[in-house]
Amino acid sequence: MTMEIKKVLSLSSLFILCNLISKSFQQGLEYNDEINDEIDNEIDIGKSSKFNNTNKKKYINDIIFGNQLLKNECCDKQFIKCLGTTITEINAPNEKLSGSLSSTLGDITSLETINLSSNYLTGTIPKTFIKLTQLKTLYLYDNEITDTLPIYLGNLSQLEKLYLYNNNINGEIPGSIGNLKNLSYLLLGNNKLSGSIPESIGFLRSIITLSLNTNKLTGEIPKSIGKLKTLENLNLENNKLSGNIPESISDLEKLKILFLNNNKFSGSIPKSFEKLTNIEELYLNENNLSGVLPKSLSTLNNLHLFYVNDNENLYGYVIENENIIDCDYSNTKICYLEKSTACRSGALPCTKELINKIEEISRNGITEEDIEKEVENNEESNIQDEEESQQDIEEELELEIDDTLDV
Repeated sequence: MTMEIKKVLSLSSLFILCNLISKSFQQGLEYNDEINDEIDNEIDIGKSSKFNNTNKKKYINDIIFGNQLLKNECCDKQFIKCLGTTITEINAPNEKLSGSLSSTLGDITSLETINLSSNYLTGTIPKTFIKLTQLKTLYLYDNEITDTLPIYLGNLSQLEKLYLYNNNINGEIPGSIGNLKNLSYLLLGNNKLSGSIPESIGFLRSIITLSLNTNKLTGEIPKSIGKLKTLENLNLENNKLSGNIPESISDLEKLKILFLNNNKFSGSIPKSFEKLTNIEELYLNENNLSGVLPKSLSTLNNLHLFYVNDNENLYGYVIENENIIDCDYSNTKICYLEKSTACRSGALPCTKELINKIEEISRNGITEEDIEKEVENNEESNIQDEEESQQDIEEELELEIDDTLDV
């Protein structure tokens, strides 16, 4: 790493720098997030500056969050906020900060908020964060953080918002995550997480949004997920999850948005989904679902987006629900009757042969022919996964070689 790329949290030049910050910066810090309305108005700072952009970048990139912050010399009410003489917040999103997080951050045990999102941070989350027992908000999304999720995260019992999406975090989700009883928002999407979703996820009794999308998660959805009575948004899309969709999802009475698309789920869509009376958006497309689409989904009056496309062995009739404004039934065996006025994008016109087939499956379950097709699809999917895994290994080796050459 060149001399120009400083560690974000080094300990040099603190006193001079803090004075410069407190006297000179009135630069607004605003940030956007993938969950609309969730963090609006959390940072609202006026915009003016005595420094030009070049100087601002230099000084912000050298911000020091070290032990001397405990002396309250940097409380500028912008980047660093205090309650009396106690430091409670560090906010520097989208400031082009580079380097690794310093272990000295963990010494500021009064911290309630850390927002260093949308920067160029690398390295790992320091082990000293285990001491941040008052931390409620941790925003490190949109960076280049690597390594695994630390087990000690489960010790941060006051944590309410954990946003780590859009990084390079790998390994498994630790079972200790279930200790976070106050956690309302857990966003780990767009990383390289692997392994299964831990059963302990069912202990997140305050969770509102759970987003694990676009990783490499495998295995089945744990049945314990049905215990998340406060859950409104569940995003598991773009993984390698398999098995049947658990009936327990139907127990999520407050669920509004469900993304299960682009996985390897098989079996039927649970008829019990009719209990999801608050569901607004349902994404089940690009899986290996089979059987007959439950007619009872037509009773979901809040449902307005419905996608089941690319499930070749899924039969049935389009959902007769006038509230659905957009849908996709393409590449399925779902058809519409002549008198139907419901959304039917991609659906087939019902023929006598197709109607007979739907009735046969409704009586007897999936046919032997469909089972053979499902096995064939799974084999093709496994071959594709092996090819992707090999590609990932090759890319990681190339990165290691590049890092070695840089050193």
